[in-house]
Amino acid sequence: MKKVVAGLVLMAGVSGTCLAAESNAPAATPAPAPKTWADSITLKGDLRYRYETINDDSKKNASKETYTRQRDRVRARLAAEAKVNDQTKAVVGLSTGGSDPISGNQTLGDGAAKKEMRLDLAYIDFKALEEGTSELSVQAGKIKNPFMTMNDDLMFDGDLSPEGIAVKAQTGNDMVTVYGNAGYIWIQERDSKDAAMLLAGQGAMKFQFIPEVSLTLGASYYGFQNLEGYDVIDWEGKNNAYGNSTKKGTVSGSTTNKAWATEFTPVVYFASLDMWVAGVPVSIFGQELSNTDADTLDQGHMYGVSVGKAKRVGTFEAGYSYTELEKDATVGMWTDSDRWGGGTDGKGHKVYAKYQVMKNLQFGAAYFKDDKTISKGGTDYDRMQLDLVAAF
Repeated sequence: MKKVVAGLVLMAGVSGTCLAAESNAPAATPAPAPKTWADSITLKGDLRYRYETINDDSKKNASKETYTRQRDRVRARLAAEAKVNDQTKAVVGLSTGGSDPISGNQTLGDGAAKKEMRLDLAYIDFKALEEGTSELSVQAGKIKNPFMTMNDDLMFDGDLSPEGIAVKAQTGNDMVTVYGNAGYIWIQERDSKDAAMLLAGQGAMKFQFIPEVSLTLGASYYGFQNLEGYDVIDWEGKNNAYGNSTKKGTVSGSTTNKAWATEFTPVVYFASLDMWVAGVPVSIFGQELSNTDADTLDQGHMYGVSVGKAKRVGTFEAGYSYTELEKDATVGMWTDSDRWGGGTDGKGHKVYAKYQVMKNLQFGAAYFKDDKTISKGGTDYDRMQLDLVAAF
């Protein structure tokens, strides 16, 4: 009997030890939740509130006097980026604004009317090569500007999203990086006539002398096709050539449309010296432009400097630039829409400052002191902007 009891006690002890060991074993890692379509999509966007004043001496009120225009504007953008596979992504973006290709601003004060929002981006991005420091990608659709630009670019407004196919490539090492970009861009499809196109190529080299100093040098060729003699493209429908020279175009009823008087093949040379000075980033940059298809009024110049970078909370950025763009230097409808009211045939100065108020919230101010229609002697054009930008 004693042996039976002892056996039961021993079995109980062994069983208890096993149970204790089991209770101390780490819990099994739960299986990861299955991925859904939402896991492959990234949303991002921004909202800008702007107050601005404009003094344009070429415009008079009913009393034939100059005046100051004041207005408040908003711009909202939202984009979705979807990972199709390891090499391909699709991007769809919306922006406030009407048909204007270079602005998403909507002016407030129209009786609280609803504001327009339209398709701003719609493209496929295929990464054909990604190996070490070498990359090659192809984009097709309504794309982001594929070309390297300066802070105040002679050719393009920052809001432009061209339409067509672009190829972007880069390769290099710790000392030198080589960039190559090309674009096959549709401007206007014409049923029975040749379409307006842009065939462009760009090459650049970035020299990293030391970690704190780099120099980028490059050149761009922009071959606009089938513009001379064709009616100007004006999103406003006001027969506006945005500064370019014109001649008689087609006649529609009692209206004689304006047509471009020349073709445009601007060649742009650009440089940017970037360095750190006393722990602050400094950039000195410039562009020289020449339209090889025009006989006169075919030059453009831009030089500037920026100090600081408003990214982290409490950081500042400030800059200055001088720009001159002659009447037929490039196609006016795609140039910066802020300086001298947009287009070509102007020159002037810009100063700006930005401050990162808090994470994803930035305050900015800019002032333009310009002359417009400089081919006719010029008139004063002053513009001041105050911006509050929330990014997400």
